[in-house]
Amino acid sequence: MRFRGGPGWTPKRVMLAVLASIGILAMVGTIVVGVAMAFLQGDAAPVAQRATPTTPVTRTPPIIGIPLAVRPVVSQPLVANPGDCPPVPPPMPPDAPVKVCDVDKAAVYQLGPVALALNLTGATETKLPTSDFHTVQMSMDPASSAAFAQYTAANIGKQLAFVRNGVVLAAPAIGQAIDGQSIQISGDLSAATAATITQMLRDGS
Repeated sequence: MRFRGGPGWTPKRVMLAVLASIGILAMVGTIVVGVAMAFLQGDAAPVAQRATPTTPVTRTPPIIGIPLAVRPVVSQPLVANPGDCPPVPPPMPPDAPVKVCDVDKAAVYQLGPVALALNLTGATETKLPTSDFHTVQMSMDPASSAAFAQYTAANIGKQLAFVRNGVVLAAPAIGQAIDGQSIQISGDLSAATAATITQMLRDGS
């Protein structure tokens, strides 16, 4: 993915992985967990992401009542200009295409209608042990895991966006079917960005 930005503009790289819950937390800064899902990357790409199938985690009730929207990305994101990202995003009809900024208000995505909604059962933020960057792990219920696996299997080679309250939290490319109940967002995430994403996943704000 390539951003159309001005000189010196370097967007934050973000990665995604599905984790196995077998007593250890498998996370790496380059986002390889088991079999890697290739993520869209570019010289100035705002997202560089990978994900892999994993073993299901323990089943627990959703942590919030508002599902996490998954929308298809329909065109390359653009650099956000002043005024593109309002402090409070307007309502976004689930059945209509929308323009949405990322969590850092650095890029604008053109997204299609909501493809599916994930019921989350957990969201946590952790600092990587070998760097100053952080990761965000989110888990979902079995029904959402099955729906996500089916959606990714049918859309290999395309890009999706996780959207909460009119904000793109991550936008990975789909390299293969993703079958697992735990997903990790990582990369060049600062403590503040990771905390913001975690809060938005947990309480929708």
